[in-house]
Amino acid sequence: MYMVAFNGEFSQAASRAVQHHVRKCNGFTLMVMKTGIIAAFDDSLVPIVQSHPNVKLVGGVTLNPKGYAAERLQRIFSENLSKQLEVKGE
Repeated sequence: MYMVAFNGEFSQAASRAVQHHVRKCNGFTLMVMKTGIIAAFDDSLVPIVQSHPNVKLVGGVTLNPKGYAAERLQRIFSENLSKQLEVKGE
């Protein structure tokens, strides 16, 4: 997981542009905040994600599964991830 911090102040347009860029890199947005997004993508793509003009920095984050808000964060991540996955019928 990575924290992708926005360059400058929050705007819907910049947030959407960064999220779209992450998705084009086969990544997923797990949570959106005013300062940036928490996203999951391949480690090798960090330089590509960071090259977006609306991205200030990309840094790795680790979720402590026994931490104070871990259960709530996992639920938020799961809900957001489910909205991005395409369900294919058999």
